[in-house]
Amino acid sequence: MKRDMELVREILLSIEESDNRKELDIPKEWDREVVAYHLKILDQANFVENKTKWAGDNVFWLYASLTWDGHEFLDSIKNDNVWHKTKEGIKTKGFELGTVPLEVVKEFAKLQLKTVFGLE
Repeated sequence: MKRDMELVREILLSIEESDNRKELDIPKEWDREVVAYHLKILDQANFVENKTKWAGDNVFWLYASLTWDGHEFLDSIKNDNVWHKTKEGIKTKGFELGTVPLEVVKEFAKLQLKTVFGLE
């Protein structure tokens, strides 16, 4: 399965808005297994604490909370303008968003955010 950075951003935004005691409220058009996979890899990246539960081969319960690193990353990509500039900047370098290492996306987004604040 390919990593979808647009979905990653949407999942992180959803987790931030959620009540940590309830299942994530995900849109019906999202595939629960794809979301579960992304929660797993976000956990591996130390961005979330993933507590997804499975019933056999089916996702039963989607639950996660943001870690400090998850909050930090989300803060750098939360602003729609910064996110758009990050995606476009990566594209101008000849890459697709999902093919660039996460560390590069993080640093590029932070650079865009610093530019917004006049720090670069």
